[in-house]
Amino acid sequence: MTEKGNNQGGKNKKRVIVAITNQKGGVGKTTTTVNLAAALGRAGKQVLLVDLDPQASLTEYFISPANLTETVYDLLKTSKTITPIRLGEYISLLPTNIDLSAAEIELPTQLNQERTLARKLRAYEFDYCLVDCLPSLGVLNRNALTAATLALIPVTTEIMAERTIKLMLDSVERVQESELNPGLRIWYILPTLYDGRLSHHKEILAALKAKYGRLVYEEPVKATTKYKDAVTSKVDISELDAAQGEYWDRLAAQLIADAEEKEEESATGEGTK
Repeated sequence: MTEKGNNQGGKNKKRVIVAITNQKGGVGKTTTTVNLAAALGRAGKQVLLVDLDPQASLTEYFISPANLTETVYDLLKTSKTITPIRLGEYISLLPTNIDLSAAEIELPTQLNQERTLARKLRAYEFDYCLVDCLPSLGVLNRNALTAATLALIPVTTEIMAERTIKLMLDSVERVQESELNPGLRIWYILPTLYDGRLSHHKEILAALKAKYGRLVYEEPVKATTKYKDAVTSKVDISELDAAQGEYWDRLAAQLIADAEEKEEESATGEGTK
């Protein structure tokens, strides 16, 4: 990833926060976060990444989490604002490490704890904030959904996909109905690790589209070993596979268009999508 930027500071007019979430692990949340961020950066958007998973996969994609002096745990548990790590002209990271696992126990003791992340993010400047969530439906996930404008749900094209999606949709609905974030909406269900040569992948993808319609993003993320190579090289996929890079450019363009449409609707009082 070749962008550079320091996103701490004031406030932009448009601030879109996307929670990239699924309570199941291994569905491509970090891959989605990294490559969507890179595509937004190529589009000239300022992007803040938030690693909200104690496993620190997003942080490890770029740096070692072992020797960090300040992390998302400090952001959530203290009054201070931590300085993002600059990854490039357009992208910066609020990193984490295993210390964040303690927040699942400690945050519930705080007043109004579900809104902690939302409050903290007000101190940062960005066009788009992508939150890489942990595979859980606990307090950290609720913090992400409470802060978010949109939820993006990566899901593999496998037999467990339907149950996974139902649990996530129920979680989003609870956040909406509890008034934690009534404006939250699902952006897309994003099929990942898709192999078009496998009949059961085709069948599951067709079933998802039949049940959830336009909520399912029309193009699945293709399974390719190039994504693992990108992790090893600490780059986004566009540097190894131009076609896959163009895929993420299309997804980023859709996000930008949807965000601009929503902003126009809000400005004209036409309601939400």
